[in-house]
Amino acid sequence: MDYRLAKGVDLHVIPTKQFKMTHILIDFATPQTTTNATARNLLANLLETSTHLYPTQTALARQMAKLYGAFVSIIVGRVGRLHTVRLRSSFINDHLAERELFSQVVELINQVLFHPLVDDGEFDSPTFRLQSNNLASTIKSLYDDKQFYANQKLLKLYYSDDSVMKNPSFGSIEDLEYCSPASLFETYQKMINQDKVDIFVLGNVDPEKVSSIIRQLPFTDREPELPDTPFYFQKVHADVVSDQERQNVSQAKLDLGYHLPIYYRDPLYPAALVFNGLFGGTPYSKLFTNVREKASLAYYASSRLAPFSGLVNVQTGIQSADYETALKMIQQQAVEIQEGQFTPELMREVQDALINQHYAGFDIANNVLEHHLVNQLLSLPEQTDFAEQVNQVTKDDVMKVAAMMKLQASYLLSGEK
Repeated sequence: MDYRLAKGVDLHVIPTKQFKMTHILIDFATPQTTTNATARNLLANLLETSTHLYPTQTALARQMAKLYGAFVSIIVGRVGRLHTVRLRSSFINDHLAERELFSQVVELINQVLFHPLVDDGEFDSPTFRLQSNNLASTIKSLYDDKQFYANQKLLKLYYSDDSVMKNPSFGSIEDLEYCSPASLFETYQKMINQDKVDIFVLGNVDPEKVSSIIRQLPFTDREPELPDTPFYFQKVHADVVSDQERQNVSQAKLDLGYHLPIYYRDPLYPAALVFNGLFGGTPYSKLFTNVREKASLAYYASSRLAPFSGLVNVQTGIQSADYETALKMIQQQAVEIQEGQFTPELMREVQDALINQHYAGFDIANNVLEHHLVNQLLSLPEQTDFAEQVNQVTKDDVMKVAAMMKLQASYLLSGEK
């Protein structure tokens, strides 16, 4: 059930007895820019660790422990060109707790979102410095993972120079230098007063009661400046952009970026899912069975379809000496699918795997919430025929999708001198 709490602020209640816990998701969405991701990530860290009433992470944790171990966290994410700050909370259902736990958790959320540790228009300086240093360490640790590092380098090659998609949703260490306790308060005010807000409540709940309690959160009317569509569209380049880098790594990383102009819930989207499952998205795929298993050219080999940006991202771990051979063989797998070199039995296995994975995901509450959030941000109705759509995909459909894919970027991280 849907409720309008204020202009630009909507509540979506999903009653279900499937889960023993009640789950709340509050999503703040705004267009990502080249500068706002870092500040919003730092803001998320500050909000989830301190409030005026609970000024330390320990005090906040103690209060959550009193609420039967209620969990409240805030993370950042991205849906296409939209940057999101997401508060998640999970706690025992009122029926099991035998007390009014829902209202108490909402009051805690009220403290977290609307009463941050701010004085005189600035976040608390010691807390700001601590969380800024923590975020810098977190981002550095991400790039210490060479598989992650190589993929980020590939994305910077793939996306156009003027694209915000080059900037990860978690921000950068460099941009932390431009954040201050005062500027972060400005970021907070903009988010809390101007972002599009979608609130989801999932669990064994009464929608009217939920609506009454959630309305106590002091959200105000706003005019969110959202794009016509969150999807990112990029023109195809005539040439492949390539780069190679050497570091002290024992295993080389070869990542490829293909342009595939098919987006979430497009008519050809089910066929794109099946194509990706055949290419590198499942254990039955050609990258896994041919490149990794049969030819022993890769320690890992997979592909991922990015449904909001028209990208198929291939990631492999190889020996540096096998670079040319591996590159040619990866490209050959795409050509074979274009030419229909896959059996009906293999395609059936991929379709079954996609369907099973889809419905198994709905056994996890966060996946259910994510599914509903994406539909809201894209203004799409609920999808009830996923299995039917995947089962209707034909061999010709898959070949058509494969023919639309074009290599755009290649990155190699090598350990050789």
